[in-house]
Amino acid sequence: MPAYVVKGELAFENEFIETLTQNGWTYNSELLNATPKMLENHFREILNQNNRDSLKGTEITDSEMADVMRFIGGMSPLEANEFLTNGYRSEISLVRENPEQGKISLKAFWRDDVAGGQMHYEVIKQAIRPGKEDETDSPNRRFDVTLLFNGMPLIQVEEKRVDVTLKAATNQIAKYKSENKYDGLYSMVQLFVALKEDGAKYFANQKSADRFNDKFFFEWLDRGNKAVKNWKQFTTEFLKIPMAHNIISNYTIVNGESLVVLRPYQIHAVVAVREAFAEHKDGYIWHATGSGKTMTAFKVATLLQRNPHNQVVFLSDRKELDNQSGKNFTEFAAGSDDKIFETYRTDDLVKRLKSNDTGVIITTINKMKIAVERHNHEIEAGKKGLLEKVMKRRMVFIVDEAHRSQFGEMQLIIRKAFPSQSWYGFTGTPIFEFNKTAQDQTTESQFGPELHRYDIGNALKDGAILPFNTEYVQMMSASMNGEDLEESQVDDSMYEGDSKAANQYREKVVKWINKNWRKKSVNGQFNALLAVSNIQQAIKFYDLFMEFNKKTDKPLKIGLTYSLNENGDDNQNQRDGLVQAMKDYSMQYMQSESTFTLDNDAAYIDDIAKRTARMEGPYKSLKPEENIDLTIVVARLLTGFDAQRLNSLYMDKMMQYQGLIQAYARTNRVYDKNKSQGNIVVFRRPVMMEERTKDAFEKYAGEGTFKQVFRPDFKDMQEEFKAEVAAVLSYVPTSQDANELTQESTKDKIEFLDRFRSLAKKLQYISSYSEFDWSEQAKEYGISEEEFGFYQGAFQNVKDSIVAEPGDEFVPAEIDFDFDDVVINALLIDREYVLTLAAKYLRAKQDVESDASSKARERVVIANNEYNEALEKLRKSGAEDKAVQVEEYVRETDGKILPDDFDANQDFLSVQYGKKIGAMQSYANEYGADYKYVNRMNTEYEATGDISHESELRNSANMDVALKNGHKYHNVLSFKSALSRSAKDLVVNQLKKYRP
Repeated sequence: MPAYVVKGELAFENEFIETLTQNGWTYNSELLNATPKMLENHFREILNQNNRDSLKGTEITDSEMADVMRFIGGMSPLEANEFLTNGYRSEISLVRENPEQGKISLKAFWRDDVAGGQMHYEVIKQAIRPGKEDETDSPNRRFDVTLLFNGMPLIQVEEKRVDVTLKAATNQIAKYKSENKYDGLYSMVQLFVALKEDGAKYFANQKSADRFNDKFFFEWLDRGNKAVKNWKQFTTEFLKIPMAHNIISNYTIVNGESLVVLRPYQIHAVVAVREAFAEHKDGYIWHATGSGKTMTAFKVATLLQRNPHNQVVFLSDRKELDNQSGKNFTEFAAGSDDKIFETYRTDDLVKRLKSNDTGVIITTINKMKIAVERHNHEIEAGKKGLLEKVMKRRMVFIVDEAHRSQFGEMQLIIRKAFPSQSWYGFTGTPIFEFNKTAQDQTTESQFGPELHRYDIGNALKDGAILPFNTEYVQMMSASMNGEDLEESQVDDSMYEGDSKAANQYREKVVKWINKNWRKKSVNGQFNALLAVSNIQQAIKFYDLFMEFNKKTDKPLKIGLTYSLNENGDDNQNQRDGLVQAMKDYSMQYMQSESTFTLDNDAAYIDDIAKRTARMEGPYKSLKPEENIDLTIVVARLLTGFDAQRLNSLYMDKMMQYQGLIQAYARTNRVYDKNKSQGNIVVFRRPVMMEERTKDAFEKYAGEGTFKQVFRPDFKDMQEEFKAEVAAVLSYVPTSQDANELTQESTKDKIEFLDRFRSLAKKLQYISSYSEFDWSEQAKEYGISEEEFGFYQGAFQNVKDSIVAEPGDEFVPAEIDFDFDDVVINALLIDREYVLTLAAKYLRAKQDVESDASSKARERVVIANNEYNEALEKLRKSGAEDKAVQVEEYVRETDGKILPDDFDANQDFLSVQYGKKIGAMQSYANEYGADYKYVNRMNTEYEATGDISHESELRNSANMDVALKNGHKYHNVLSFKSALSRSAKDLVVNQLKKYRP
């Protein structure tokens, strides 16, 4: 690692600017310390220069420039992106001050004219951003370096010394954003760069500071996925022209309420495909499952489709993936000029291929094959082929999940039809010689060479996916003639079928899953798949789970989905099993036995997938009773299914190579701090499956990466946990010692917080193992669950005692980490446990009314003591807000008649949900707003942490209603501004007390 001499920010800034000037940029010294008016005048000069023809000798007047600035200054970063990237050229409509000159369009930005004669690339430094007279605490600020594209500030860079963290720079940008310094021309900023001599991160601008998420602050990687730390290399690779222009015009996307900039490996993949296309070469992209292949493929497709002589077709091999791809592409294209055409039938595909209206076509490989066959039949009959018109274009086929074995024959039929074509495959698990079947081709033989790789090892290192915790559970103990059998000697009939051994095996699996459900699901926050070997096994497991549910007070909500095997021996049995599952499912979620039937099985499949994923529409905010816990599958959902809130896969199925990787990858999508890993539990032939797992990941993640991809076994994890406990206890032997740190130096506080955070993380990992039992193992670890809770409370107190000094612009480097990165609910003493004791107390009180004996009254006292003791432990563990929620609920429930099947946890969640709905409805009534937009705003915030749907809410609100309810505003603008603030306060702060 190079040694850096600490130099001042100014010296570093000058060296940085000099490097930029060597890479396509021009330093504009006249704009040193530029005021907003100076920047506006400079922009005006460039507009005059680039629009001489349309201006016809009369330059832009002051009044006209004011109109231009109203247009520019009123943009959000997302709207600015659409302005810059829609169409070959970005234009500003202007009505001339002189009526005789009419209306003209001012050319402002050329999307595809990279480094062309119309584009000016300039560097300025120390631009002044003045304070606001009508806002308190709004001082003047200066931006370090700004990159101007035709006078428009599209990239802003904040630099720090080598001995200061990049977090200081990103915090500073967020602070400026919260102070509304990005207005006027600066409202157009698309990209931020935090830079120091030994590091750099880039990230997209957002509507507001609270929408910044450091998970989307990216390091630049070279084409081999090696992190670029040196600032000069970063500058010459990322900020040079034409790369910087391409980042803005080609590698950003408006996705919903967020502006997205592609990750480094996505950019390299797009560049690699475009280079291959230019050279008339085919190939494939190997990017790990879960790393954003769909967005990468979308960018490839739409960039190649910009040429009307091309026809891009995005192919998938089955209907579900086709629908999912169409939905994703349509969302990505919303607001852009990119056209996406979905095809629901082959006739739609043929019609679209014959159309002059070009755009990316989404279809299945089967529909494409049928369309070609129809074309061939027409030719054979001496007629003009159906696809004659498209034969003049260069066909570009982009194939999703390009590792499918059934793809080869259909591809050959399509290949023979078109005179000019290119093929690009996207896969997380390519087919190689070692894993191809007799019928398969390798991915390379189908598509050509690998164009770019970003494998599981790369993705895990970058935090794009999560590691796995795999448990191999031996359920089978078999013997013959008194001697134990090796696993390889155990016949499949002992796992499946109707034998006694198979029945016992399935019963053990069902009991194991139920026993360990809370651990694996993180107290029910995440759901799971059970993958089984065949349909008969799926039905038998389903029946067992439903029977088990009748005997337990915590039943799991079970789903079952499979494709009917029309040629199978047990066809009717398969139909009956699915019909029964559909009836149960309909009753569970629709309160009707007939909602889903075999006649509308596609709707059933769709609902199960969406309910399992919980990622779109109403499925994002399901009540606990509306969620699905465990879905039993045979093959469906094991590949191409994206579900961030699914974290566990139970395996009663033999798999290997790409199939195994794809199945495991359903569980390790990044979601939130409570999801630390994907859980894999193997029941069938665990010894063999462990070997297959190691083999598959060595081949697809790279040699030597297995330990990084998988958590250690339980004994090793125990040692790691004990070491973290020792690190905390050696620093603060008791929780009281930890609490006393509130009076010590910031450095001492940080040391404890850092050590405890590491311990809490390790607890999160170890608590997911089935063998973890704190009550039995506390002496071995050196800390009990209760003691840990007291330390956790001290953590909260010490954390709260750190206060930034007045005037600080950013968090000091020594406290540069996320305090919220500590998972509290890993503890067994949680709200659910306290509510269970509360229910016991409330029922004991109710029983006294019919039994006033001393024993009954004694039971009330004991139950009350147990409840209050647990409540106090919950409070001391740092979960004060949860303790308050429980206290209030118990107070309100006390005295009510409890039904026999009373479940305090379910009732609590329903009560809290009702309060939350009531609070949102009251807010909507208070401001005359549409409730649905309040609800959508809250739903999005709870799912992603983002504030969205503000514009819909503002447009739906009625200022007259708000005025009648006592609010005061100067005008409509101040009303809408106040509404945005109050709505944010509602979803972030006020509704917090109603969330579980």
